Parts: sequence; structure tokens; C-alpha cells
Amino acid sequence: MQTLVLKNNAREGSSGQTYTIQVVGDSAVKDAIRDSIKELEYHPAKASQRSLIDMLALIEKHNMQIRFTEHTTNEEGLEEWLFILQG
Repeated sequence: MQTLVLKNNAREGSSGQTYTIQVVGDSAVKDAIRDSIKELEYHPAKASQRSLIDMLALIEKHNMQIRFTEHTTNEEGLEEWLFILQG
């Protein structure tokens, strides 16, 4: 069983908000998910909903199971999501 963390990082910049997806872990699936992130049409995303949809699609594509979810706002008031996954 492999455990990974999938999270998005929200930033407010001069061109607006951006949401990047990051994968953390030490398994073979990590590289496959990272490659899938690079293939996303809208990455980094301009809306939190787009980033969340992309994250859920990655979880489904790689047959991972969500074990823990955290939804927070950062210091700029932007939504961020964190998923602990196993598969």
C-alpha cells in the first residue's frame, strides 16, 4: 500500500490567483501523478474549483483512495485542499 499527499497551493499574484497542485511522497505512483499534473490543460489553475476538479480527477485516474481531507484558507484568504491518499 502506497501513501501520498496531494495538495494545492494558492497564490495571489499580479496576474490574479493561481492554484498549483503538488504531490508529496516516496512511492512509484508519485512520479506518475507528477507526470499527469504536467499534462493538465489548466495548470496552474486560475480558480480553486478547477484545481479541486483536477485533483479529484487525478485521484480517480490513479485509483487512489482518499483517507483524509483538509480544506483551509491561507493567509490571503484563498482556498487550499489537502488529501492523504492510499492505493
